[in-house]
Amino acid sequence: MTRDKVIELLKQYFQVYELVGRKTYKKYGEDSWQFLQTEALHTLLVLRVLVGRKATINDWYWGGKYQQRGLRTNLQQLFRFYFLKRRLYLSGHVLGCAFDVIFEGISANEVRRLIIANQHKFPYKIRLERKKNGKFITWVHIDTKYLKRNPKVYLFNV
Repeated sequence: MTRDKVIELLKQYFQVYELVGRKTYKKYGEDSWQFLQTEALHTLLVLRVLVGRKATINDWYWGGKYQQRGLRTNLQQLFRFYFLKRRLYLSGHVLGCAFDVIFEGISANEVRRLIIANQHKFPYKIRLERKKNGKFITWVHIDTKYLKRNPKVYLFNV
């Protein structure tokens, strides 16, 4: 599927301001799509269709608190935190290939199980964050960072 087709279909479910932060959208508007990798967008489309429920990534546009769950830039809090600590930060979010998604009416663990059971529907290898500090996370972190040695669906903890 072409990038243009992926974006066209994805727009049925998400606007670009849901995938980037406030400052990115303010500066680039609809051109903000350029910062998101095609593989990640295609994966997000497959995920949204598979789950079949309303999904939230960033909600800042409507006055919500989330604006770092899609693309992250050097002006956002998490990025600055690592920069000031002089720590390398190569999250899929800053590379334009990761999203943190909450689905209405289904838990993150249920979504992860659904992804694993339907991994053949995803056109690329994907990574799913499972636990943070030993506890299951309540959102679905999905990214398309690629390592040849990883299985089709790679679960990781931070």
